[in-house]
Amino acid sequence: MNNKILFLIIVIIGLGLAGWYFPKSEVDLAELEFNNSGQAKAVEGETDLWQFYENKQAGFSLKYPYSVSMDEIDGNLLLTVEITKISDLDYLGFNKEEILKDIQSLKNGQYGNEYDWVLLTSKKVRSLGSLNGQEFMVLSRFEICDVTFERKLLFYHNDSRVIITLKEDKNNIIDNSSKYFIINEENCQTEKIWDFDKQDQFYQDLVNSEGFFTAQEWFDSFDEIINTIEIEDMEVSQTYSQLIQGTWKSLDDANSVIEFKDSVKTDLYSGVEMDKSEFGFYDSLPISDISIKKNDGKYLVVETPEGVFEYEVMKLTFDSLYLIHLPRGNILKYQR
Repeated sequence: MNNKILFLIIVIIGLGLAGWYFPKSEVDLAELEFNNSGQAKAVEGETDLWQFYENKQAGFSLKYPYSVSMDEIDGNLLLTVEITKISDLDYLGFNKEEILKDIQSLKNGQYGNEYDWVLLTSKKVRSLGSLNGQEFMVLSRFEICDVTFERKLLFYHNDSRVIITLKEDKNNIIDNSSKYFIINEENCQTEKIWDFDKQDQFYQDLVNSEGFFTAQEWFDSFDEIINTIEIEDMEVSQTYSQLIQGTWKSLDDANSVIEFKDSVKTDLYSGVEMDKSEFGFYDSLPISDISIKKNDGKYLVVETPEGVFEYEVMKLTFDSLYLIHLPRGNILKYQR
């Protein structure tokens, strides 16, 4: 027994001397120094090793696995991020007033308008923490032969519209999910197309994790990517000057319309322009006081050749505008 103990002591001493004689490599020492510096970040989960995407303009970031690409690479799921300034949407054929209403709808937890060929059963409001987005699926567009596999998220942040899409090549799914498809030789020859009566079932099977592997991977990968989104808290609440922009119709007289564009208010009646004047918002009255500065306070002042008209903002949202006409006190109600 004593000989065994003596042998173990000799081995331990030998290993210690070896560690002293054979110093660590420069790489090992650099790694040790980095780990002890406090700069190293622990890998807490699989997503910490994923690829990283960030957009400063729209104020958000996300991560995505290496099985997903942001370039057209065969065999990979395709991730695209489309970002458009809200001010540019008018030029792309969108109604800015409707966009502003949709922003408010999402803030209220409501879906709003549809902007694609949405599978209705897939529509949902998805929480991203500080804001909500429209989540939906697109399975076909335009014509009967089209087959598409896209999961999409649309949200608004930092005066931008963001659309995130995860797309799968249709051949990767159709060949292994034949029960959802038919052949329509008259219109599409031998190409497999949707059995449109089974699109809802296709979606529900994926929700229940009962889809074929490739389809299920596409479906689940989208959720995993969206769950990594981080929103930068940079959005500033819109001012009265911004909120009031657009066209408003009187709730008391449908022929009476007012329009605010930049710093100009236009009054119309039955489509005929009656007056055009400069306007501004102030934090107090009277504006003749030189100490009063023009800003975004609750008092709307319209300067016309006939005189100055003053109003107090009672309510101003994306949908409603209530003004108290001063000093008379009567309430003017409008809707966008």
